[in-house]
Amino acid sequence: MIFSTELEKYNILEVTYPLPEKIMADLQNENWQAIDQYFLEAGRPGGTLFEFLRCYLVCDSIEHIIAIRSGPDDEDGIWHDDGSRILGFTISLNLNPELITGGELRFKKKTEQEWQTVSTRKLGKMMLFKTGFYGFEHMVTAVKNGRRIIIAGWCS
Repeated sequence: MIFSTELEKYNILEVTYPLPEKIMADLQNENWQAIDQYFLEAGRPGGTLFEFLRCYLVCDSIEHIIAIRSGPDDEDGIWHDDGSRILGFTISLNLNPELITGGELRFKKKTEQEWQTVSTRKLGKMMLFKTGFYGFEHMVTAVKNGRRIIIAGWCS
């Protein structure tokens, strides 16, 4: 994988995932079932997400969840490494990320105390990152204001 200078130490890659037009309507209508179904189909072998990720790595399966966090009562997540999965990703479903305070992703090597913080990204931005399989872990900080919506996923 090719990484930007800012994020390369932590093996993080930022790319744009081409979301279909229908996702925008589903987001505005908060049709989580339709969004989940799209990503379920897209993540299967031959699906758009599966094929998109094949440009970066070879994997057998993709899992995902829709993660919605909102302030002001949210709490920091914990450092974790996603077990034996080889790659993690997030796809932003945020229509107005500038209205979100907090909810940043943090990445670090397991053996270090220093981390890289990545702010909430615009709609369709995907962060690809190595997991515990490679000695990395990550967490999400508390959302203080606004609502952060992402697809969190894992490749095995």
